[in-house]
Amino acid sequence: MKGMKRFLPAALSAALLVTGVFSAYPAAASTQDEIDSAKAKKSAAESEYSSVQERISDLQEKKDNAQEYLQDLNDQLTDLNQQLDQLQQKYSATQEEYDTVNQELADAKAEENVQAKNMALRIKYIYENGTGTGALETLFSSGNFSDFLNESSNVSALTSYDRKVLKEYNEICQTITEKQKEVQKESEAISALQEQSRSKRAEIQDLVDSTRQNVQEYADSLEGEQNAAADLLASIQEQQANIDALNEKAADEVAAADAEAAEKARTSTQTAISNEVKQNEATPAGAQSSKVTEKVSATSEGNVAAAAVATPTPAPTQAAPSTSTALSGSYSGAVLTAAAGRIEGPSGQETYYNMDMSGVVSIMRSMGNTDEYWVRSDGVKMLGSYVMVAANLSVRPRGSLIATSLGMGIVTDTGGFAAGNPTQLDIATNW
Repeated sequence: MKGMKRFLPAALSAALLVTGVFSAYPAAASTQDEIDSAKAKKSAAESEYSSVQERISDLQEKKDNAQEYLQDLNDQLTDLNQQLDQLQQKYSATQEEYDTVNQELADAKAEENVQAKNMALRIKYIYENGTGTGALETLFSSGNFSDFLNESSNVSALTSYDRKVLKEYNEICQTITEKQKEVQKESEAISALQEQSRSKRAEIQDLVDSTRQNVQEYADSLEGEQNAAADLLASIQEQQANIDALNEKAADEVAAADAEAAEKARTSTQTAISNEVKQNEATPAGAQSSKVTEKVSATSEGNVAAAAVATPTPAPTQAAPSTSTALSGSYSGAVLTAAAGRIEGPSGQETYYNMDMSGVVSIMRSMGNTDEYWVRSDGVKMLGSYVMVAANLSVRPRGSLIATSLGMGIVTDTGGFAAGNPTQLDIATNW
């Protein structure tokens, strides 16, 4: 029985490795399908959200340009209204001037009548007391006084005063007539400018109305796209929450699988111990130690072979020695040290990390492993006789044996590095 007790820890470890070390922990297929579906929906929503954002940017630019153009049109409309006001004022002033000129012309004609009567009386007097009545007959038979005065014989009969008055009258009439024409021309020009300004104003007003409508259409479209973007963003957030929930569900499923594997490992270990006890009881004491040792050795070699089959590890960049070679201590390649923080070991790239291992040991204990946790003299953290290693658990499950540059290792942990390099090993040290 003493020999049996000495070899029970090895038997226990061998049984654990045989039964539980190579269990994989994938999420249930249905959960993974849900995760993939949620990720696809999220990706589609993100793509559409990106397209909507581009449309929003384009609409915003068009709206801004239309508003800027509308402001320019409104400024032009304001200027035209001011011009029309000025033209109206000028036209009103011209009309007043035209009325004044017409009044002056009317006054001149009234004066003409007065002067004509006075001259007629003087001429009548001249002819009654001088040359006879022929001139009077000419005066009264003429169409108007001007026609009469055009007769040189009649003009000669006028006094110098009458000639002066006649000259001034003709000059006044001519000045007033020219001014009347000038004012009339200016009034017509102002009226034409008013018509042009009104036409231009109507044209710009049409542009203002159509541009304002465009701005409103852009604003409506922009609001629609912004609402669509908000809906898509909500959908993205919803899918992300769904993905998080599904990942948590997958983690629970993995934890359940871990627990199931641990239970199977404990059951298998108890069976192995029971078998070992029975065999030891049936074996003579002298042969017992040798038999158990051979069994443990065979079991360990069986685990190594199982590791090679059950853990499909991609080939490292350098040829790795076989597990049996690593176990026998014949590995002669680079060795991981604190100074050489990253090397290519017998099973792939190696790095090291230093952290509290109590949580990791607790996980291994839950799986049935009872090997002692200790720190080797060179600072390497050990679980029993194995170097503690972190790896990608989907490639090398927890409990797998793997050759390292520092000795045979056992996978007890994982890390974020596993996503970028599924074959990398992170060795636990106190460095």
